[in-house]
Amino acid sequence: MTTHPPERSAQRNRILSPDIARGIALLGIALANVATAWLPADSSLEANRLGGMITGSAWEQIAVVFSAMFIHVRGLPMFSTMLGYGVGMIVGSLWRRGYPENQARRVLVRRYGFLALFGLVHMVFLFWGDIMFFYGVAGMLLAVMMTFRDKTLWWFAGVFFVLNLISTLAATALMSVSAGANLQADMGILNGPKESYGEYLLFALIMVVGQVAMIPMEILMLFPVMIVGYIAARHRVLSRVDEFRRQLWTAVWVALAVVVLIGLPWGLSEIGVLPSSWAQVLFGLNQAFGVLTGPGIIAAIALLVHPLQRRLDARDPGGEAPGLPLIPRMIAALGARSMSGYILQSLLLLIATQPFTLGWGIGGGILGASAVALGVWVLTVLFAYALELAGRKGPFEAVHRRFSYGKEGLYQAYSGQGHALPPGASPLPPVQTPPASLYDNEVDVDKR
Repeated sequence: MTTHPPERSAQRNRILSPDIARGIALLGIALANVATAWLPADSSLEANRLGGMITGSAWEQIAVVFSAMFIHVRGLPMFSTMLGYGVGMIVGSLWRRGYPENQARRVLVRRYGFLALFGLVHMVFLFWGDIMFFYGVAGMLLAVMMTFRDKTLWWFAGVFFVLNLISTLAATALMSVSAGANLQADMGILNGPKESYGEYLLFALIMVVGQVAMIPMEILMLFPVMIVGYIAARHRVLSRVDEFRRQLWTAVWVALAVVVLIGLPWGLSEIGVLPSSWAQVLFGLNQAFGVLTGPGIIAAIALLVHPLQRRLDARDPGGEAPGLPLIPRMIAALGARSMSGYILQSLLLLIATQPFTLGWGIGGGILGASAVALGVWVLTVLFAYALELAGRKGPFEAVHRRFSYGKEGLYQAYSGQGHALPPGASPLPPVQTPPASLYDNEVDVDKR
């Protein structure tokens, strides 16, 4: 008979870079969403795709260029890459526990099925632009592919990326030759002011249909970097930074190229330094190539955080943990509770920005919208850090884990019937397996 294991001991050395990456990505997502969904700018304003300029001041122009370079199509690819990495860590954990392939896949489907359900509820009642629903669908798709070889996965990633590139560039070409075409401005009109929560709910219900219809497009756009994250998890890249330094720097340079060669001229065209007629084309290029920044920004964070990780790993077993700077600790606390942080972000933005609530930031352009987004993100950081100090998990992480794994959690060692994973399709590469405790904190890195 299969028995359930006792509760696991606390993690000794938590890997910082996934948590910090998710915490920073939440800021990027807040800044992007506030400009495109919560407080969309009037289509008559300059730089309306990025939040809109009211006066054309130097501060507004700086904010527009910064947003084009570092905000739009930056946080979402980061989250998507980390979702793939999280799936890989869970598969690795199940593999070490002896789960056969069919049971491991069942665990993943259950987990990401509940994530999709949570996303659907979040989409209807809090934020129609929810991403958890799609992540749940994508997680289940990765579960189907979890035993594919690296080469096969790279092939799928490449095909999806090329298809997305072709479709996005074709759409950009069509919009650029259409008089006054501005998809984001049109979306802003559709997402106009709601005078009551009932009207907001009705719009959200309509958007559920749109979200479901957009799944194939989102798969083409985001699934390639999810696959990259999954492959990286197989090789434990974020735990072996020194060994993968060259690959990490390559990803950083790719992201930097997108930021400088596409993001910068896009921002300059939006403020009139470069011809404004270029803005639509550069917007499309950013949509097509911006996903490449996800792995690169995470790689940059991993390289920057590595000295702090060394401080954690260098302590004697059982010794006192070395102190970390306050800001990284607080951001990591949010990243470790990113699902709760994301949902809290939506709740706070709903309370802050709508005409039937506080209405903050309405008509304030990019500076007003960004101030609201930054303030909300800071509140989520403080909330997460308070939970960290209290030794508590995020509430939605705890609920999701309970629904996904049941009251007893995962078996420490699976003893049911079934065939082991095929050696040629092992979810982890044939390298020396480190202590299982190294991974215990990474089982939940995919929570959004």
